[in-house]
Amino acid sequence: MATNYERGRAFEYRVRDWCKENGAVAVIRAAGSHGPADVVAFWRHDRPWFIQAKRDGKLPAAERELMLQILRQIDVKMYLAQPGPNGRGVQFTIINAIQEETNE
Repeated sequence: MATNYERGRAFEYRVRDWCKENGAVAVIRAAGSHGPADVVAFWRHDRPWFIQAKRDGKLPAAERELMLQILRQIDVKMYLAQPGPNGRGVQFTIINAIQEETNE
């Protein structure tokens, strides 16, 4: 039986692979990251993406605030990645949209 860590790591790999398959020039998975991104993707014609991969789709307030602080300082896109319907694929939600939802 897989541990929570192993399932989380596997999802981070799925996010990494999705980025590669969808045109990212380079993708970095920050193993054991306790920082602003689990995965960073670089695109030829877009800003870099800082991605928090969460299997449960929940982004703790402290992590969201850290990402928003970075967003105010550098020109990147911040995303929350979670599994798609029935656990398949990957769905992305832009972090500043999450902030706007919580302010309403």
